[in-house]
Amino acid sequence: MVNKNIHTMKQPQLGIRISKLRKEKGLTQEELVEQCNINVRTIQRIEAGEVNPRSYTIKTILNVLGVDYVETEQEEKTMFTSTEKRRLNLAWIFGIVYFVIGFIETAADFYQFTGDDSLLNTSVYVGIKIISSISFVFFFLGFYTIAKVYNNQLLKMITLLLITLFALSNTIDVIGLQLLDETIAIRIVIECMVFGGLQLVFGIGIFQLKNKLGQLAQVNGILEIVVGASLATVIFASLGVFLLIPTIIVEVILLYKLAKK
Repeated sequence: MVNKNIHTMKQPQLGIRISKLRKEKGLTQEELVEQCNINVRTIQRIEAGEVNPRSYTIKTILNVLGVDYVETEQEEKTMFTSTEKRRLNLAWIFGIVYFVIGFIETAADFYQFTGDDSLLNTSVYVGIKIISSISFVFFFLGFYTIAKVYNNQLLKMITLLLITLFALSNTIDVIGLQLLDETIAIRIVIECMVFGGLQLVFGIGIFQLKNKLGQLAQVNGILEIVVGASLATVIFASLGVFLLIPTIIVEVILLYKLAKK
């Protein structure tokens, strides 16, 4: 069934129409959200006419209800609100900070793990780790924003995991200064495997959005998958670390373009 006008309907007519289609399909709100990967409260508010859903959300709902979503020239092209754009702007700026601090952090880790504190004392090392953690959090919150806009549950979940584990990893690095040197190699192997696996899944999440975000997202997804696979094997971890440089650059550019779209 084709409905050429439903995506241009305004509330409350849109909500009434979606409610009618859902009931004709014999679905409850709970059954509909399970197939749409949309929060049940969102469906309730849409059907009640309380919110104006994004065109992507309407399309997802209509696909489940068996209604063809016909795109027109008037269809909304910009998927981000002003608030979301501010978050994306903040994300790419912190992405640059994270990219720069990454080189400093790598050198700091080397000096600390080799026991050479002649160029870097503990306080400075802790400061570097704090800046690294903060910049990473704000950087990846940009991808969490993207995941929410496009209802990509995989990307949303894996982004939160990466943020949490990165902050935890940096905390362990600081605490690990007091541990025996024998634990360093074990920690590195574990971190490579864990973050490698997470980045591989993160890459898949980004790649899933290639049709919506463009070729840059496709490149980003492929790079993240290769980086993740390389780190997870441990043997090819050095390749993964090297490829992180162009990967982060692509991510910063992607966030920047989306923020300015």
